[in-house]
Amino acid sequence: MVMSLLNTQSYYLNDGPAMIAIKNTQHRINSMALIHKKLYQSENVVAVDMNKYIKELVEYLRKSFATSQRICFITKVVAIEFDACQAIPLGLILNEAITNAIKYAFPYNRKGEIIVSLQCVSSCNYLLSIKDDGVGISDEYLVKNVPTLGMKLIKGLADDIEAKLTIENENGFEISIEFAYDEKKIFFKETVEEKVIS
Repeated sequence: MVMSLLNTQSYYLNDGPAMIAIKNTQHRINSMALIHKKLYQSENVVAVDMNKYIKELVEYLRKSFATSQRICFITKVVAIEFDACQAIPLGLILNEAITNAIKYAFPYNRKGEIIVSLQCVSSCNYLLSIKDDGVGISDEYLVKNVPTLGMKLIKGLADDIEAKLTIENENGFEISIEFAYDEKKIFFKETVEEKVIS
C-alpha cells in the first residue's frame, strides 16, 4: 500500500531530487517488506532465513537499477535465521550499502563486483560486509567527513543493534558491521555462496 502511494506521488512530480528521494524511500520500504514476506511464507513466523532474504534483496536492487552485465554480485551468506527485530536493521543497512555501491562505485559504465557477506566470526559474533572493487570515496569526502543520509542511517542502525561499524576505502569500498547475537534467536548455520552476473 505504501509503495503504491509513493508510486502515485511520483507520477505528479517533475523535480529530479524529489523523484530520487521517493525512489530511495521505496527501496528502504522494500527491504523491510521483504522481511515480512519471508515471515509470512515461513512456518516459523518469528525468524527470517537470511540467506534467502539477502539473495532476494540483492536481486531486487540489481533489477531496480538495471545494472545490465556491468556488475557481478556475489553473496557469501551463512544459512541462518535471525529474529525479525535483528533482521530489519540489517536489511536496511544492506539496502543502503548496496544501493550506494551500485550508484557510485562504478562511474562511466565501469564494470565491477559487489560482494555481500554474512559470516560467523566467533562463538557469539557475526560479521556483515558489503564490499565493491570500484573507485572508492574521494579524499575530499573523507577529509570533510560529511555523511550522506545513507551513511547516517547505516551508523544509526549499527548503533541500534550495538554493532561495530568499520569502513575501508582501499581497492574499492567496504562497509563491515560486527554484531553479537542472542543464542535464543539463532536457528541454524551453514555457508551458502552464490554468484550472479547482471
